[in-house]
Amino acid sequence: MQSLLFRETILFAILGLATAAGAKPKLPDWVRQAVELPEPPRREGEEPTFEVLWDEAFYEVLDNGRVKRNVRYAIRILDLQERWRAKANCSYYASSGTKPKINAWTLHKNGDVYKYKKSDEKERSNSSYLTLETESRTVTVDGWNETRTGDVFAYEYTTTESTIFTQYYWGFQSTAPVALSRITVEAPEGWSIEQTYFDASPTKTRSGNSVTWEAQNILSKKWEPHSPSSAARREHMRIVVTPPENHRLRFSSLKFETWEDLAAFQVEVSDPMAVPNEEIVAKAKELTQDATSDWEKIQALGEYAKAINYEHIALELGNGGGYTPRPASETFRLGWGDCKDKSTLLRALLESVGIESYVVSLNATDNDYADSKLPGPFYFNHCITAVQVDSAIDAPAVYEDENLGRLLFIDPTWNNSPIGEIPFEAQGGLAIVGKLAPQPLVRLPLTTPEENKTERTILAELLDNAGLMGRIETTRYGQSAVSERRKVNSLNRKEYLESINDRFAANGNPSPVINVTKESDDLLGDRSYKTTIDFGFKGYAKQMQNVLMIFKPAILERIVDNPFSETKRSLPVRLRARMLEETAKIYTPLGYTPDEFVPETVIESDFGSYVTTTRFDEAETQFVFTRSFIQNDMVVPVERYAELRDFFAAVVDAEQTPIVLAKK
Repeated sequence: MQSLLFRETILFAILGLATAAGAKPKLPDWVRQAVELPEPPRREGEEPTFEVLWDEAFYEVLDNGRVKRNVRYAIRILDLQERWRAKANCSYYASSGTKPKINAWTLHKNGDVYKYKKSDEKERSNSSYLTLETESRTVTVDGWNETRTGDVFAYEYTTTESTIFTQYYWGFQSTAPVALSRITVEAPEGWSIEQTYFDASPTKTRSGNSVTWEAQNILSKKWEPHSPSSAARREHMRIVVTPPENHRLRFSSLKFETWEDLAAFQVEVSDPMAVPNEEIVAKAKELTQDATSDWEKIQALGEYAKAINYEHIALELGNGGGYTPRPASETFRLGWGDCKDKSTLLRALLESVGIESYVVSLNATDNDYADSKLPGPFYFNHCITAVQVDSAIDAPAVYEDENLGRLLFIDPTWNNSPIGEIPFEAQGGLAIVGKLAPQPLVRLPLTTPEENKTERTILAELLDNAGLMGRIETTRYGQSAVSERRKVNSLNRKEYLESINDRFAANGNPSPVINVTKESDDLLGDRSYKTTIDFGFKGYAKQMQNVLMIFKPAILERIVDNPFSETKRSLPVRLRARMLEETAKIYTPLGYTPDEFVPETVIESDFGSYVTTTRFDEAETQFVFTRSFIQNDMVVPVERYAELRDFFAAVVDAEQTPIVLAKK
């Protein structure tokens, strides 16, 4: 009722009082239509902070490959904290696009209209602390100061750009309810326009060689923690515009009808840049002079490429799609480059010692993004290297294929991952190998729990005053080691030690005192990260009337909260492979004897397993406690969520199981 009254008020103001000549700025017809649309539907119990009234784009593909783009967008702010969304952003590339022409308005609840002026526009370079050079720029109109709760912020802009990729993504759904979403694509006569839907069912209309897709009254997209990235994907579509046969274009492989087409394009733009010069050859031989195997050569050259400064560069994206690297010789001379530059330099170094390699494109932030059924370059935002290796090299990052052979994937920008491993962010994702061979689309290898194992041994003593002191030796492998390296490399020493202290203090462990006595990183060996830490807790055990002493043998990193405690879930769960193996020997204080403990706990599921054993060694007056937790890499469907919740609930209960000592 309130929203209907609001609409009547707005319409009256727009169509009535606001029509006085010169009294107020004029709104375009599409904004008027947006305000008149029915309120988009809500999910049960949903209280959105904003709603999308109008989301529209028009693409006109010209015969020379340039594209004119017109965008229209309008939202209503329903919560003052969300007024930061009242902002128009349009990015373009200086070498291949025109500066956008932006018009923006705020329609207030009382019917007043604020038309943003040219002086309200801000333009910035899309550089960051990682960027040395960029052609990417963004023009912004910020409606923060003019927009309040209940106001409508609307904008439109037009730009023309040159691109080699006439393939477009359109999302109908948003994180908020959407009243109308529409896209139109127009191409020259003889060009084809095709689409692929993903959970979307828009209305499609065609007029000549112009096609429009439209959807209305779209529910918001719900997100839940621990979901696979694909679960966050909204109702969307992919549009492919293809020129006719024999149409002259700058790049012959503009028509990506197959994954082989995209691989061929990668070869075309990347391979010429990976040719080594004399300086690179000399450096490669210097770095590998003591190497006795290809594996040692690959490690030496890979570590050198990783050490080259990573600086993001966004040049010629309109004319090369972001796929064209700089020559390896230039990256070598300057000592810095982006992902494709560093990978190209690594390839040149490898070629210098007779090792073959290929360029690889993947998505570094969403390993579920690519769809194997729809070839295209738009999925990928990162570049790494695939090295041809034989059976003598065995590592988690090795992939074997009958068409491509045995490949070792290396990313010289992942400084925390040693040669031979790739991080969780990329594991299992689809990638394109730039090799002229059948089926160049591959799925990057997944690691096993054993490959990501944490091994921990604890020697501790429980004191008469209920304190606990001892030593913990930890060896981390795979992604467990990568996680620790990230902390070490991203924090200063004080912050890192504080993070360790926080881990000891978690789960209710009182007043920890720690001292890191030893650290080692075996990057070129078994790729493990080892730490030895002396620790102490005040009041670790609970004393009951000076007769009983109760303590938990799972000392460090107990699972105390079920990560899946919600009773209902609408999205699947992504589990990553990990493993813990722990042995703790805990001396008990004199005068106490075991009163109660659980000798064994076994919890098994295809999600993983949790096993503990507890025994008391009377001769040594100590408890020997072992703990093993395995979590498998899998996507758990919604219909099995209750099983997953129950599995972790059982693990949480087991983690809290105490040992009770009684005074003699």
